[in-house]
Amino acid sequence: MENETALARTFAERRAEARAYLWREMNERGLFERDGWRVAETMRATVNGTELVLRPLHLHLPSPEGLECVVEIDEDEAIDSHCEPGL
Repeated sequence: MENETALARTFAERRAEARAYLWREMNERGLFERDGWRVAETMRATVNGTELVLRPLHLHLPSPEGLECVVEIDEDEAIDSHCEPGL
């Protein structure tokens, strides 16, 4: 239980860091929340574990290609994250 709590805390921290990074990148490109931009989060299973993918989303405008953050948790319960600044 203690390990699960620590794991959940670490995952939440990495998620928050990824969201903050993504919002900074979005704002630098003029993609503001007041204009309808959001951070969409999707989960996907991989061969090695699970990934949370965060990307910019607007209901009417195309999202910038390649701009995303991924928080990964692998089968050994290791957590990692990386962000791609896009083009």
